[in-house]
Amino acid sequence: MTDHATPKTSPSATAMERFLAQAPGLRSPQLAVPIPGLPTLPDLKKLARDRRAAGHPVIDQSAGDIDDVGQPLSADFGAWIEEARDRIVAAGSTELRRTSGDAYGFPGNYQQQYPAVVETLVASWGVQSTPVRTIQTVSGRTAIDFVLRGLLARADKAGKNGRRALIFDTLQWSGYEPLATDLGLEMVHCPAIPRHGLSSSAEGLAAALEFARDQNLTPIAAIPILPSNPTGVGMDREELARYVETAAAADLPVMIDAFYSPLVPEGHAAAVPLDFLEKELAPEALAYLGVLVGETKVTSSQNKTGTMIWMAPEGHDAVAKAVINTALTRMRSVNGYPRPQEALVAYALHTFPGGVHAAMGPRYKALDETRRAMREACDAYGLPFSIGGSFYGTAALVDGDGQSLFRDADGRPMTDAKKISEMLIGQFGLVGAPGGMFTPAPEGASMVRLTAAVTLEDVRKVRDIFGQLLDAVR
Repeated sequence: MTDHATPKTSPSATAMERFLAQAPGLRSPQLAVPIPGLPTLPDLKKLARDRRAAGHPVIDQSAGDIDDVGQPLSADFGAWIEEARDRIVAAGSTELRRTSGDAYGFPGNYQQQYPAVVETLVASWGVQSTPVRTIQTVSGRTAIDFVLRGLLARADKAGKNGRRALIFDTLQWSGYEPLATDLGLEMVHCPAIPRHGLSSSAEGLAAALEFARDQNLTPIAAIPILPSNPTGVGMDREELARYVETAAAADLPVMIDAFYSPLVPEGHAAAVPLDFLEKELAPEALAYLGVLVGETKVTSSQNKTGTMIWMAPEGHDAVAKAVINTALTRMRSVNGYPRPQEALVAYALHTFPGGVHAAMGPRYKALDETRRAMREACDAYGLPFSIGGSFYGTAALVDGDGQSLFRDADGRPMTDAKKISEMLIGQFGLVGAPGGMFTPAPEGASMVRLTAAVTLEDVRKVRDIFGQLLDAVR
């Protein structure tokens, strides 16, 4: 397992290993079951705003925007965007030329792709010679929706009927649930595997596939999130290769959600090493691999493109064709074209001297400081915690025996994720995303996703809350 920002000797990482060893639910494949009344992330954001407006104390840990670290991008990045635009236009592209008398300064047209932008993104991921098929859309959720429809169309053509499902990590981003529900897809969570913990693994995928068969489910894709939202961890490259090979052997496409990969200290191409996979995997296995990217996540959570890159080796491009062709048709139907401003920023990030982190400048430095401070806060109390290359991490708020720090009126550990969330908010003003959003396993009730896209002062407040919780059960 690769946990980029957390040393393997970290007390919180070791505590997480002990917690998982005592968590049979997390170590077993799980079928997602919605928890009645559990708030969504937009619900939590609104709750935080409403509490703040009413004068109540609020520490908003529900969902982060990179701007919440309170620092700007590199002072040189704005000018670089304009220089990048000039170079694209000088090379013959008309899609990004400047206009006058318009609201946005870009040509008003239906533009399905910005070829110079997409080619730069593909190259930045280390693809050497393998052909790819791509689609760039207005947002990450839009791209996911389009690709899921393409995967369904492929399943239809192959006669894969019945109850169909997606396979996810042990803990998975809650935003997939409404998208899957809308398309009639069920969700299977891989088990946590010793030595891999909350990271995905080939062994966990194999166990999830067997579980799906036992449940009479037909998986149509596996979707690992690298680095994970909500845990921040990734996979090392050898394990990722085994994961894709395991999926390919089961005729299962793999769509890697790599939205947070530009925030990994070693860079996005290390988080999902397509250059290594291109060399390591046989073409017939590589053909099952796609990568979902959204580079402008590092500048804003809301203003970004969503780009799907699907590997299409010569003679082995059937999966890529099925997925991307359906996605393109859907894009034309609903007008999901990428916005030129955001496509241009994605291009500029990957051409900026020194790379994406240099373009982020003070913003990346502040994020890295809060990531480290969040880890140190959990280390101080030995709380199970996992944080790596994204700006999210997941903590298990439990004592040394793995019992929840939240107690009812009789002093018994609480197991209701909704009530625990309400207690955090009511007693401490801490609006965090409850673990029940990310896993159906019972142990998820004592877990909470935290965001390092905050200030160091917010981290200090979270640390104080952890101390109060532990003092209350001692």
